[in-house]
Amino acid sequence: MPGPVSGLTLRILPRWRLPAVDHHTLAWRAAVFLMVCAVCWPVQVYGLNSSFLEGGMARGIVVAAPLLLQLALLRYYVLRHIRPRPWALMISGALGSLLLLASALQAYDLYMYVFGKDGSATVVEQRTREVTPGSEPTQFCVVRLPDGSRDELRESGACPGAPGDRFLAVYDPANRVAPSLGTLASLDPGAAMGLGAGGMAVMIVTVGVVVRRAEDAPPPARSAVPTGA
Repeated sequence: MPGPVSGLTLRILPRWRLPAVDHHTLAWRAAVFLMVCAVCWPVQVYGLNSSFLEGGMARGIVVAAPLLLQLALLRYYVLRHIRPRPWALMISGALGSLLLLASALQAYDLYMYVFGKDGSATVVEQRTREVTPGSEPTQFCVVRLPDGSRDELRESGACPGAPGDRFLAVYDPANRVAPSLGTLASLDPGAAMGLGAGGMAVMIVTVGVVVRRAEDAPPPARSAVPTGA
């Protein structure tokens, strides 16, 4: 039987019930959903911050596809047997997905805080190119990093100085993400961790409500055993 549900929860959520289901099956679906949410987060981080994705459309696909996958799994995998449709749970699932996306937007600081290094960047030249076909040209500053490699600063716009000028910068020795002006001390990794933890907490509560309010499947009926005359 479902566990205790507070009066506030009953006022907020519609009074639906899941048909009698096997709790092990439902819990497994919930676990799969949470694992997919956890895997989607680094994919979105990669799409938003990687230097290897140049086109805006490619970034948009890598960021939007995990978001749509999460909502589709919640709607058609975890909640598919519920009548009437629990839109309150769909809204909470969408909120959790948006929090995870917001965390991915802030993940650059977290990544650099863990893997980045302080160094000096030397201005090489300023480039102008179209971010997406048909868009207005955008300026980017090319700098030389301490390891001798060249990369564009993460921040678009004019170079902070003339060619040859040196500035403090945070860079990734593996060259997975673009460098940025500043130091490790100026980064804010807490925003990404807080938003990510909040998003996963919302997802856990959402599927937890489903599991707690589901009814146990009735035990299989025993066939009658004929008695001897």
